[in-house]
Amino acid sequence: MISPKTPHDPSPPRKLRAFKNVIKPKTTKKESSHSEDGEETVYQDAMEEINNSPAFNPAEFLSRVQTGPESSGFSDKIIAALQETGAIFIHPKSVLKSQATRKTAGNLAKSHPYMSRKVDLDFLEAHEDLQRVLDLKDSADDKEMMERREHIDQRQNQLNELEITKQNMRVAWVTARHVQRVRVVDAIPPPPFPEDSFFEERDDCGAIEFKWGRWIGYKLLTNSHNFTAQYVDDFEELPFDFDTLRRHLERLIVVSAPLQTFLSQVRSIYRWEDPARTGRWMALYIFLWYFEHIMTFFYGYIIYATVMNYFYPTSVEELRKAIERSINRSSTAFKVGELMDKHGADNWLGPLLDELGPFIQVQVADLANLLECVSNFLHWSDPYITICSLCLFGALFLLTAFADSRFTMKVFWFIVGNIFFVCWPISSLYPRYRLLVSPFKWALWDVPTHAEWAFKYLQERAGSARQAIISKFEDAEHVCEESPRNFPNTNNGDDAGESAEEILKLQRDMDILSFDCTYLNNPGSFIISFSGVRFESQVSKIHHSYQRFDKSFNDLLEMSKQQKRSSILSPLSTVTAGTDKLELIFRSKEGGAGMQAMSEKECAEVVLLENMRGRDKAFNAVVGFSGLRWQCLQRKPDRAKNTET
Repeated sequence: MISPKTPHDPSPPRKLRAFKNVIKPKTTKKESSHSEDGEETVYQDAMEEINNSPAFNPAEFLSRVQTGPESSGFSDKIIAALQETGAIFIHPKSVLKSQATRKTAGNLAKSHPYMSRKVDLDFLEAHEDLQRVLDLKDSADDKEMMERREHIDQRQNQLNELEITKQNMRVAWVTARHVQRVRVVDAIPPPPFPEDSFFEERDDCGAIEFKWGRWIGYKLLTNSHNFTAQYVDDFEELPFDFDTLRRHLERLIVVSAPLQTFLSQVRSIYRWEDPARTGRWMALYIFLWYFEHIMTFFYGYIIYATVMNYFYPTSVEELRKAIERSINRSSTAFKVGELMDKHGADNWLGPLLDELGPFIQVQVADLANLLECVSNFLHWSDPYITICSLCLFGALFLLTAFADSRFTMKVFWFIVGNIFFVCWPISSLYPRYRLLVSPFKWALWDVPTHAEWAFKYLQERAGSARQAIISKFEDAEHVCEESPRNFPNTNNGDDAGESAEEILKLQRDMDILSFDCTYLNNPGSFIISFSGVRFESQVSKIHHSYQRFDKSFNDLLEMSKQQKRSSILSPLSTVTAGTDKLELIFRSKEGGAGMQAMSEKECAEVVLLENMRGRDKAFNAVVGFSGLRWQCLQRKPDRAKNTET
């Protein structure tokens, strides 16, 4: 959303316009040059991406996807609501069941908008067009060769644009549906190392005993803080929230699609649907079992599949098969006889969720994160991190291939024992640090989840846009230095020096986006610049004692989305104007003293912006232009309750 004073102007507000006024008289003679036209195009493309790209403005894009061109009007919604109200009085039980079914199905249907059928078909059609042009035989006619090369370039550019579109849609889906709260990783202070008296306890006989295990744990946390802070939660025990669990299940369903395909292939093998294929796998298994190299094959297959996926991506072929086939998936029912006997056939689910909800929620979230990391590992989302993980698997491959099989099994069971007696107790007693003792996380260390990949993508695109904007005005500044006579006041060097300093300051603090909102019941604008964020009240010119803030990105600690929905009007409209809130937590002047103090908002300044239009766009813009390292966190319990009120 742009500043209210310039609703259709894609340029940044206020300081950017002031900067244009400074350089305007100096660039009059240069406006017709071709280089300036090219730079203007780059600048306009950058601003167009910031304002209209799904990655930076997911709310508008997702609303278009969900409503569609043939969505019903307001009168149709009122009629449907009245019909539904009448049906509740006639068949209340069946209506409630159908509502729950439709809500679940609708949420799952909206959980993956970037994989829409139209985009997939366009992507496949572009690939087929490019393949047809590449399959044409070379001609001796130079004109035909030039036309063929032009066609190839056009098809490749079209494919690149479609790939960027799919990535933008993926970022929009991840950040809009599954990123509600983030924290700046580099701003998390290391836990303070306690005094020696903290580790001393008296035993039953009254003697002082030094707890070396606790001392080692604090020492490891303090020394490894720089590269482990991103995997430390801010909750000792994650509170259970049904909406959060549902979102984790959505992530699990989406990211487990390749795993479902793999399990379907495994099922076809052990059912002997293709006897020749099953026979080959059986012969390979007998060979590996006889020479005791099953684990060697496992690690080698991981390396082979990852490397082959880099040189020969199979995404296009998999996409084509996915569209052509239709897989029927069956579900397995669990036995809950004891709960049914105790609470009844209709009331057993509530007690089950109360008892197992927190545990299931954590496990589902960790499993979804793990599968997302595996997917990004196989698709080389971060080539450097993927190579590092491949080195680990390569070492395991060499160990299992050339070491004695008995020694290999000893190493394997040694690892299993340490996981059972060391890692699992720590993850159970201290859930905040469970990822630090997870063997799967060790193998895929720093491999991004979908949310972390989205953060990196936003920062890359924001960096490109920032460079394009600054380059446009750096050239204008160069023209200013070459034409000092265009200024009316150039009698001394102080004015020129002050002008240069002003230009540099404007470049550093240039405003990018502006959003209407209220802060402490004061209407105004939330403005994002290259260096930070601030709030400017609309009544500042009338009253001098107004509320405002001006913070640097380096002072930002945490950011979260909040929304209060009306249970009465929500069936009638999908618009959330006036209900979206953005909470920002900044570092106070005193500073914090540990992660626990930060999680309790001690020694921190909390800012709540209400009635914000374009809240998701502002959230993504802060993530992108801040350049900070972010950690995706679960919403806090009070926030989760307020969401459904």
